[in-house]
This record gives sequence, C-alpha cells and structure tokens, in this order.
Amino acid sequence: MSIFDYFAPKSTDEQERKSFSPNPYKKLFSELDAKGDELKTQHPDDGKMVDNFVRAIKDTYKARCKKAPDGNPQILKAKACFFLTADRMSAYACLLPPENGGEEITLEEFLEDMRYEGIHYGVLQEEIPQELASGYFRIFLIARGTSPQAGEDGKVTELFQRRRTMCLEIQNEGQVDFSQDIPLQPVRKGAVICLIRPSKAGTDGMDVTGRELPCPQAVSANIPQGENTTISRGGQALTATVDGILYIQNDLFCIHEQKIIDGDVDQFQGVLQISGNLYIGGNVDGGVDIEASGDIVINGKLGQARVKSLGGTIHVQQGIYGTSGKTFLSAAHQVQSPVVEWAEISAGTNVVAEMISNSTIQCEGTVYALTGRGMITGSVIQAGDSILCLRVGNLAGDRSQFSVGYPPNSPESWHRVKTELAEVQSTIKKLWSSIGDLRKKGSRISDVEKSVLDQLVVQRDLYVEKREGLTAELNDLDKVLDKKSTGRIKCETLHPFVTVRIGRLTEEITTAEENCNIHMVGNRMLLK
Repeated sequence: MSIFDYFAPKSTDEQERKSFSPNPYKKLFSELDAKGDELKTQHPDDGKMVDNFVRAIKDTYKARCKKAPDGNPQILKAKACFFLTADRMSAYACLLPPENGGEEITLEEFLEDMRYEGIHYGVLQEEIPQELASGYFRIFLIARGTSPQAGEDGKVTELFQRRRTMCLEIQNEGQVDFSQDIPLQPVRKGAVICLIRPSKAGTDGMDVTGRELPCPQAVSANIPQGENTTISRGGQALTATVDGILYIQNDLFCIHEQKIIDGDVDQFQGVLQISGNLYIGGNVDGGVDIEASGDIVINGKLGQARVKSLGGTIHVQQGIYGTSGKTFLSAAHQVQSPVVEWAEISAGTNVVAEMISNSTIQCEGTVYALTGRGMITGSVIQAGDSILCLRVGNLAGDRSQFSVGYPPNSPESWHRVKTELAEVQSTIKKLWSSIGDLRKKGSRISDVEKSVLDQLVVQRDLYVEKREGLTAELNDLDKVLDKKSTGRIKCETLHPFVTVRIGRLTEEITTAEENCNIHMVGNRMLLK
C-alpha cells in the first residue's frame, strides 16, 4: 500500500470516525478531572499533589490499555492507586478496572495494598467496601487522621482589687476623694479571693501513617497564693484561712490576720485593745476606748470615743461628729475624715479632712482641707508644717487659733519655760537673802536657826539645779524657734477672727482677706 493509499481512506472516512470518540478515555478522564477538582476544593493547599495524582491515574490507565509486545491484549487485574495529602491527615484511593478478562480486586487485597503503602491509622473500615462496590475511576476517601485537640490553659479570676499595701497613708492629700472605697480590704475566713480554672490537658492526634501529632501544652494557672490563703474547692478557688486585711505582696494575695468587727461599736464593747490593724464596719460611739498597734478603719461615723493608733493611720469614712471633751483621736501617722467636729486630734504626720469645726488639732505635718467645703472654723490648730484650706472662719465670726511652722507647743513651751525660769530665779534670790541673814549671826545662831539654814541651803541647791535644767530647755527651744520656718497658712477666703502664731510672732487678723498666704519673712508676718 502506498502512502497515499494510507491517508486516503483516513480522509474519506473522517466523518464516520468522528461519530466514534477519537479519544476513548475522554469521558473517564473528564470524571477523574471533576473528582480531582472536588478534592482540590477540600484541600486547597494540596492542589499540585492532586493534579499529580490524577495525572498518574491517567498515565497508569493508558499504559494498561496498550497491547503486549506480541500484539495480543494484556490480561490485567484491577488495580488500586493511593494518594496522601501533604499533611498526611487524609488518604484517598482510585480503582482501575481489570483489562481483558482480568480479576477483580478483593477487599482483603485492597486493604493489604493500602497497608503496604503505609496507611494503617484511621482507616474507614465500614465505608471502603461500599466504595469498592461503587465502580471504577472514582477517587474516594479511605482513611482520616485525628487532629490534636488543644487543651485549656488555666485561668484565675480575681474577685478583689490588688491593693499593694495595707498602709492608709495618703500621698497626695490635696486630691483626696472621701467618696472612694476605703483602701483596706477586710476578708473573713473562708472568703473566696480568686476563682481558679485548672488547666485541661489536650488530646494528641495521629495522621493516617500512624505518626503521633502532639497537642500544644496547656499552661497551668498562675495562682497568686500568699500568706494565710489556701487553694480549696477541689483546686477551683483561692480562699482566706483567717479573718484579716487583704493586700498584695510580691504579686501574691496575702492576709494580715486581723480583728474585724462588722457592725457598730459602743459602750458595750468596753475597751478594745488590738494587735495589728482594726476594721470596724459600722459606727463608733458611746464612750468606747479603742487602741490598735496598726491602722484603724471606721467605715461609719465616730461619736463619743477615744481612738488610738500606736503605729498607723486612723481613717473615719463617714465623719467625726464628736462631743467636746469626749472625743479623742491619736495616730502615729495620719488622721483622715471628711468631717471633724468637736474632736481633739493628735497626729504624727498630717490631718486630712474636708470640714473642720470646733476642734483642737495637733500634728507634726500639715492640716489639709482642700476638697469638698475645704473649711476650717472655730478651731485651735497647731501644725508642725502648714495649714492649707479653701476657707477659714464663717460669717458668724467664730474664732480660730493657728500655730504653724514649728513643732506643736514649741511657742507655748518657750513662754512656759521662760515664765517658770523667772519664778525659779526669783525664788533663788529670796533663798539667798534668807541664807545671808542667818549666816550673819555667826556663833550667835541658835540650833533652830541652824536647822532652818541647812534646809534653806538644800532648797537653794535644788532650785539652782532646776534653773540649770530650765535654762538648757529654754536654749533648746530658742534654737528651734530661731530656725527659719517655711510654715504657712494658705486659703482662698479668710473671715475674722483668726489669731496666727508663727514662732514667736503672733498676729490677730480682724479683717476679711482673700487669697491669703500667711508666712514669716525675717521678723515680720505677711498675709500675702
């Protein structure tokens, strides 16, 4: 046959050949492509691998359809092709049909082939027989791995504020807001301080090849357990083991074991002596006597009582409404109260209030009344530093006496010692005169007179010794009062009458003044 003869029938028979599929694999391969696209949608990161798998199936099938070298059709058994996703969490298979009367693949053979490919975890034992019975050229899932399940980190929910100190000392007295909560936090034994959610371990996973996939390590809760607290309720709560005051130390909740009185305190309690801090949830009245070595917090009002803090601060949340001669407060540090009426107060540092009326105050530091009314009226105040307020006096003309810039009682002590020294000096002079008169008698002195003389000499020596002590004390007070004082009285409005003492200088202000800054310059007292 010539080359022409070879192409001629091919050309003349072209229309007839087109009625048969020029590509016998087209339909099968189209179904494979559709299944591959579906697989790529499920595993978008494995698109290239899916394409390679589909291509390998096509190439394998084409190779199986070729005739043997001797020209006879090959008898081929059904064949299983396998595919793993990149993360090895899914395995797929595709069955190619037997050729030229070859045998079908059995379930046992399929599973064995799969095992030899290293796929032996998460095998879908129930689904595979159904898939094998559904026909060829289908890509189907045969195994699914188990993803690791993350656990839960532990968590602590704090039910109290993180107060970093038990101390009530106020640092910025000019910005005090008595409407705020009291810094001390009283807690009862058994009170829940924090809720704890323990960590929960996760579950490891495994891919279809049997490789273990560890889950992330859950982080345990960082429990802020400090002194006098315990973990209870099966590890789900941090609770108090004692009554006391809650505070933070080194980022841990601690409790200072302390006396807590929830309600009022009156004469029925008698004398209360407490070691440490004391928290009273109600009012204090009825002449009760209270003494504590630490801070004292009274959440209500204070009436007739004697309250003493040997080493801390006294804080009265709702005001001091005392009775003249029956209300006394003494603190090693500050005394704080929005209202101070008819009270006698001694403070080692400062007194902080919003209203001071008809009271006597001594403090080593400053008296502040810069919030609320910011008013001081009808009071006697001795401040080692200054008195700072918004208003002094009232329209009724209540008198006040202020002494600032020196340790309390220094000016009074100077006047007292000076007066006493003059009296002692006068007494010594009289004793010398009497002694001199008796000594002039010489040998004519009687036994009675001699006894009197001896007594006068002893008295004189005692008074001379006393004079020396008073002189030394006066010299010390002179040194104190001679020091330049920065103490001052500052207020926006001043109503008469106010007696002001700074050191040895005393002045009575009988006129209304605005924007006062009363201080001492040299030997003069200035109002502005």
